[in-house]
Amino acid sequence: MEKILGQALKKEREMRGISLADISTETRIGTQFLQALEDEEFDLFPGKFYIHYYIKNYLKACGADDTAFFNTYQAYLKDVLKNDGDPPPDQFLNKMAYIKIRRSKGILLALIMLAVLGALFYLFLGPPQVWQAVFADGKATISEFPAFSNDLLPHKADFCLTGPPIAALMAFDAPCWLQLWRGSEKVVEKTFRKDEVFSLKGYQLTIIIAHPQALRLSLNGQAVSFFRRSPTALKLVVNPENLQEILRR
Repeated sequence: MEKILGQALKKEREMRGISLADISTETRIGTQFLQALEDEEFDLFPGKFYIHYYIKNYLKACGADDTAFFNTYQAYLKDVLKNDGDPPPDQFLNKMAYIKIRRSKGILLALIMLAVLGALFYLFLGPPQVWQAVFADGKATISEFPAFSNDLLPHKADFCLTGPPIAALMAFDAPCWLQLWRGSEKVVEKTFRKDEVFSLKGYQLTIIIAHPQALRLSLNGQAVSFFRRSPTALKLVVNPENLQEILRR
């Protein structure tokens, strides 16, 4: 059967040099539906109302007289659509429910992918490395650190002495990753920036240093610098018993 109405629409458009994309921009109707009007593929629309509405907006976007057009082709359009009535309400509702389910599945899939990426990011970098990458000018340093668990005191009672605690003052000449323990409590673990200063008091201080040359350390107001000669990462354990020995080095 010849598609008289669709050809008439196409003729109105082509006479004015207008593309389907131009009409879509003007009417906000997808080009697939505009093409369906020209091809008379009316089964793609949910009901007769939509077909009349889209044809009217199509013609207005072309600058054509929609009233004259409908007067000319009303009988033809009615004949074409007489066997294509509106879908039953339950059929239309089922279609809308299917669309909603597909959209929900798409959102759920996107959330799952984000969760997987987040887990992989955490596993490969880990919390310390993540913060180093963010705050250390984007340069993460990988160093091997000596074991230190055997040197930590297991209970708070072991390092709560009656004398004054050791006061440590740390300043940095360059970015440096540092881990500080007070007894069995980890106080801080981060990459310190150049010229940053950090102080800590305690009876048992353990310092894990990635780049000893970058750290300027003073204990109870006295400078300690022997460890700066080390080219590799090291650990320094300070307590009242070995404080004087460390200060004499």
